[in-house]
Amino acid sequence: MRLRPFQLAEPETLADALAALARLDGEARLIAGGTALVPMMRLGLVKPDRLISLHRLPALAEIRMDDGALLLGAMATLADIQRARVVREGWPLLAEAVHRVASPAIRASGTLGGNLCYAEAASDPAPALLCLEAEVRVAGPAGDRSVPVTRFFRGFYETALEPGEIVTAVRIPAVPPGARSGYVKFTPRSSEDKPLVGVAALITLDAAGRCAEARIGLGGAAP
Repeated sequence: MRLRPFQLAEPETLADALAALARLDGEARLIAGGTALVPMMRLGLVKPDRLISLHRLPALAEIRMDDGALLLGAMATLADIQRARVVREGWPLLAEAVHRVASPAIRASGTLGGNLCYAEAASDPAPALLCLEAEVRVAGPAGDRSVPVTRFFRGFYETALEPGEIVTAVRIPAVPPGARSGYVKFTPRSSEDKPLVGVAALITLDAAGRCAEARIGLGGAAP
C-alpha cells in the first residue's frame, strides 16, 4: 500500500522540533526509526499531514554516563544500546532486553524513544526499564520534566506525554551492587516475534546471600 502524501520537516535543534510540532496546520507526527510509524501509515491507521524527523539532532542519540547513572538519548538505536560497552557492563539487563527485539535490521533502525512512545504492551525493553527504575525525560512547551517509567505508560498505545511534548532521553540509575538479572520471553513462532509474555527480573542479595529486594517487570501481559 502506498503512503499518502505528507510534508517532511527536518529540524536541526530541539527548539525547532518543538515549534514544528506546535504548528496547527494539520496532524503532525514525530518520526525516529519509523519501524512502528511507517507500517501504521501504510495500513492507513494514522494519516499525518506532516512528519517531523529527529535525525538531525545528534544530541538525542548520545549514550553516556551522567553522574553515576546511564543516560540514553531518545534517538539512540536499539543496536547501538546493545553494543555499547557501558550498557553491557553496567546495565546488562537492558542490553539483554534490547537484543531480543525483533531482527538485526529492526534493531539498527528502531530507537529507544520510539519504542517507548509507541507504548505497545508487547515490548522487550519496557520490562527491563521498569526493573531498572528508569525515568523518561521530556521536553515541551511548558519546559522540561522527568516521568518515572512506571507512570509513563497509561494503557495500550497510550503514554503520559502531553500534546506538543517530545521524549529526549531515558536516565537509568546505577544497578545495586551484587544485583543479578535476566530477561526471558515467550513467543508464538520465532524468537523475533513480539512476546506474548516477557519477564524481566532483577534480584539484589544481602551480605548473607539472601534476597534483599526483587523487582519484576512484565510485558505483553497487561498495559
